[in-house]
Amino acid sequence: MASGGNRRVNQRSVSTRNSENTRYSYIEGNTVRSVQTAPKRQERPVRGNREVSHRARRNRAKALQVNKGYIVFLALVCTATLFACVQFLQLKAVITAQTKEVASLETQLSQLKADNDAFYSETLASVDLDHIREVAINKLGMGYAQEDQVIRYSTKGSSYVRQYRDVPDAK
Repeated sequence: MASGGNRRVNQRSVSTRNSENTRYSYIEGNTVRSVQTAPKRQERPVRGNREVSHRARRNRAKALQVNKGYIVFLALVCTATLFACVQFLQLKAVITAQTKEVASLETQLSQLKADNDAFYSETLASVDLDHIREVAINKLGMGYAQEDQVIRYSTKGSSYVRQYRDVPDAK
């Protein structure tokens, strides 16, 4: 059998402080014997109760006093902050109104594009190109151009050429 008195199993010494700043030292493990407290820390000696309390009263009185310049400064800062907030809200309202107007104009543009595409499709569907070719050849005496009658011009980009005068003979 084991002799329980001199046996140490799983021990370690720990030192901590509690909320009153009292230091405790104890041994962690399964054979803890007692809790010991460390003596309280000694505070510094005070010079004179009268002198310290007089200084404390003077500091408290100074802390409670508010300077007029400080009040003016706070008033100016509050006014500037209020002005900046009002300006911000006005600009935000303007931006919101402009965003709504842009959305409305975009909707209107897409509706106009859809209408334009519908009218274009309707116009193309209503034109009979075969009938136009027959009238031009049979009634008006028009014909297809021969290769020697075609004069080619080079243009910049994807533009087209309008003829306002007679085309000079090619040499």
